Amino acid sequence: MVFSRLPMREMCFIAAAALLLLTAAPDGARAQAAGIRVHRIESVRVDGSARDWRGAELTPVGRGADASMRFALGHDDAGLYVVAEVSDDRLVRTSSPGASEDAVVLTLATGAGRRRAVSDIYLFAGVSGRSAATAGLARSYGGRPRPIRGAQVVEAPARGGYVIEAFIPFRAIPGGRDWEHARGSIRLRDVDSEAHPVVESEPSLVDVDASHLDNLVPLMPSGGAAGALEAFLNERGLGASRPTHELRGDVRGDAQPERVYLVDRYVLVTGPGVPGGGYAYHQLAIDRASDVRSAELRDLTGDGKAELILVVRQRNGQGERDLFQVMDLASEQMRPMFAVEVRKAIRGGSVEARARVLRGRGRALPEIEVSAHRAEGLDAASYRETPASDVEPMLLPWGPVRSRRYRWDGQRFARTGERPNPRYRPPSEEPAAQGPASAQSVGSAPVERGPVAPTLDQLLVAYRRQQGIGRGARPRFRLEANLAGGPEPERVLVYGRRLVAVGPGIQGGTSWLHYEVPASSDADLLDVSAADVTGDGRAELLFRVRQTFGDVQREVLLVHQLRPRGFPRLLQVEVARRQGSSRIENQVSTRGGRLQIAPGRAVGWDASSYRFAPSENDSAEPLLLPWQDRAATYRLRGDALRR
Repeated sequence: MVFSRLPMREMCFIAAAALLLLTAAPDGARAQAAGIRVHRIESVRVDGSARDWRGAELTPVGRGADASMRFALGHDDAGLYVVAEVSDDRLVRTSSPGASEDAVVLTLATGAGRRRAVSDIYLFAGVSGRSAATAGLARSYGGRPRPIRGAQVVEAPARGGYVIEAFIPFRAIPGGRDWEHARGSIRLRDVDSEAHPVVESEPSLVDVDASHLDNLVPLMPSGGAAGALEAFLNERGLGASRPTHELRGDVRGDAQPERVYLVDRYVLVTGPGVPGGGYAYHQLAIDRASDVRSAELRDLTGDGKAELILVVRQRNGQGERDLFQVMDLASEQMRPMFAVEVRKAIRGGSVEARARVLRGRGRALPEIEVSAHRAEGLDAASYRETPASDVEPMLLPWGPVRSRRYRWDGQRFARTGERPNPRYRPPSEEPAAQGPASAQSVGSAPVERGPVAPTLDQLLVAYRRQQGIGRGARPRFRLEANLAGGPEPERVLVYGRRLVAVGPGIQGGTSWLHYEVPASSDADLLDVSAADVTGDGRAELLFRVRQTFGDVQREVLLVHQLRPRGFPRLLQVEVARRQGSSRIENQVSTRGGRLQIAPGRAVGWDASSYRFAPSENDSAEPLLLPWQDRAATYRLRGDALRR
């Protein structure tokens, strides 16, 4: 028997060629197995000789010269291989073998829940001149074994016992198609006599309890998809990590299924659709493996290839959020296609939404439906979070939209409809005593009206009082700019992330403009400036915001314009990105009544090493790359700045 020769990067993971991982048990108790190594086999000769298993260490079960053995497992594309060196002073075997005689018994459990399949594979040694070695399968733990079609079993005598070697086809094993995810144990059944067969002893790798099958240990195959997994873990320095989710489906290439693993912070794809039989991977914007809350495969685009649907958790200094995310695994560079917030937890409470996939009617593609759900400890007055700009924002129980649907239109997941929230009350209908102003508003100043209009200082005092900003608080940014086009400029101050603007162009000097900049923390608001970038003689406000996704940071430029009925955003564009010591920073110019962005230069990245692809779901325009993009000039067209 010859074992396949894996590339060195795969072989390194199989430390000391260990077939079995063990941890010592206290007080001299039998060691407990952590997993059963199943080696990839290249060519096979089932001949009853353990000498062919030189590449594997045989693992002991039991002790002494009677009722003990050493075993190893192997696999190829067709089935499982077992070899066992058995020490037994007397072999009890009849012409019609059953459960009450000597045997090596391999217990396997595949699947989960109601779909779990459990089987016992019996290997019976032959008796010279009387019977041949055979294999039997019981379709339940402790059940009656019946002959296995296609099995090969060979037994050979050895000093103090015998050696038995067998091949069992996967097609004969219940749930054998999913054998790589099976759990199992192996035991030696030793019967004391043929006339009155009683099990004298039965040493096992781990005890088997039919009501607690999760106590069985996992099979740990090498080679094939599992070998690619091990090679990846070894290359990334994650040798001790195990997948939190293992999925199987046709996600790329031909119609054969691939394996999709969620391990540590990565999505890993192995199988026939990956060139060269290796692996493809994508790093998720999460902190730890447990941040993957759920994972499934489903075709949402109608191309016959399944997309990966994840719920992942992200954190920053302000709290945490969960994203319902759809990933394209078919492209050379895997990428998120869609994401929507379904949970936010901040100081004081949390708010949740629900997301589900609805089957399309007739030939229609499936839809993603997102619905507002519930809040704990938060309400419309106390929830002060700015709507997300990098993904589809959270639907709030008190917001104007109750549910919203999305469907793939060939390029992106576009909105297909929404239901209004019957409980929604517009801000203008809210009583003044209900709490602070909304994140973005232009409203009447809550000051005493008299014969003389309030001064700008009085407006700012009233604003700080309403927002709970101390009298001694100093603004992080302060500037004057002609935002409305009148003869006098407006005054702009920023406290933390809260911007307030007052002046004659804001409802005749009787109100203020309040805007909470969409940054995760005060420190993530890097700059606030004013410049005319539309050529109309009025200044727009420009905000530079830092966003963090795992070990990647980017800077986004936001451009807003003051209008009589609001403060709309004209542009959102990424202008810088950093990861470790690598960085790209675009050059931004606001001269001559126009906005121009040039690629700038890159440090640590080039066309071959830069692995980020633009996301269809990203609301920010992509970063300009020095090796492929030219400078872009933005002009006001309709209600937005466009190239």
